Amino acid sequence: MISSLHALSPLSERKAMDVQLAQQHKPDPVDFEYTTRDAIIYALGVGCKAKEDIRYLYEGAEGFMPLPTYIVAPGMKSTGLTRWPGSLPYHCFLAGLKVDMQRILHGEQYIEMFAPLPAEGTLRSEKRVVDVVDKGSGAVIMTEVTTYDATSGKKIGMQQICAFQVGAGNFGGSRTSPHEKKGAEIPKRPADKIVAEVTSEDQKYQAALYRQGSGDLNPLHVDPAFAAKSGFGTPILHGLCTMGFAARHVLRAFAENDASRFKAIKVRFASPVLPGQTLETHMWDEGDKIIFETKVCFYELLIMSRNRARPSFPMGTLSCK
Repeated sequence: MISSLHALSPLSERKAMDVQLAQQHKPDPVDFEYTTRDAIIYALGVGCKAKEDIRYLYEGAEGFMPLPTYIVAPGMKSTGLTRWPGSLPYHCFLAGLKVDMQRILHGEQYIEMFAPLPAEGTLRSEKRVVDVVDKGSGAVIMTEVTTYDATSGKKIGMQQICAFQVGAGNFGGSRTSPHEKKGAEIPKRPADKIVAEVTSEDQKYQAALYRQGSGDLNPLHVDPAFAAKSGFGTPILHGLCTMGFAARHVLRAFAENDASRFKAIKVRFASPVLPGQTLETHMWDEGDKIIFETKVCFYELLIMSRNRARPSFPMGTLSCK
C-alpha cells in the first residue's frame, strides 16, 4: 500500500476529512470465503518452504493450519482495497473521507488473534474508522477490522490498520489517538537471535504470488509502469509481505514454528523492500513478548521497527520458553 509522495492541495484535503462522520459510519459486514488452497498460496507468498513449513503448505499434513497473518486477506477485502484501476489518478470515497490511493502509505499494522483460523471456511469482518489523526504533513486514517467465523459467530481476530495520507494534514484534528496500538522500543543490547531469508530472486515473483494469496492487488507491486508513475523505479514488495516473513522468523526462533502459539503482532513500516532482497530479522526475548527489527541485508535499510510479536502459551502466558 505504499505509494507516491506528491503533495495534495491542503484546502481540498481539509475538506475531505470529516472525522466525526467517518467514526459514526458503520459499513455492512463483508464475507470472505476461502479454501485450503487459498491459505497455501498465501503461505507461499510469505516465503514458506515445504521442507520446514509443511503444516502450512500441505492440506493433508498433521496439524495443517493457515498462518495467523493470513487474516490480512479478509481484512483487505473488508477495507474495499481489493480492486484497483488501470490508470491514475484514483480516489475512493469513504464516509467523511476522500482517499487518494496514489498518496497512501501503509504506516502501521496490528493483528491480535483470539482463535486460530479454520483450515477453510467463511469469515465475516466488520470495519470501522476509529480515528483520523492530524500529523501536519498528512493524516493517519486508523481503521479497525474485527473478524468472526461466519458460521459459529466465534471471534477470530482483530486488526488495526494505520494508513498515512500524504498532504492531508492540518485539518484541525488531534495529533494523537487513545485508540493507537503502540509498538515497543528496540532494545539497545545485541539481538538474542537473528534469522536471514532471501525473498524470491525473480524481481516480480514474490510480490506477484503474495498479491494473489493476500488479495492486495495493488498494481504498484507488479506493474513497472504503475510503479514508475507512483515514484518508484520498480515494483516493490508489499509491506504486509515483509511482515509475514518477520512473523515466520519469530515463530521459528521462539515458538518451534508453531503458529497456534501466535498471539499478536504490531509493526511499523519505514522503507520499501524490493523482491529479491534478503530480509534479516533481529529478535530480542523480553519474556512476555519478542521484539524484532527486520532489515535488508547489506544495505542496512530499516524496513520495520518498534515491532512486537507475542507467541502465546495457554493460560495467558506470553513466554516462548
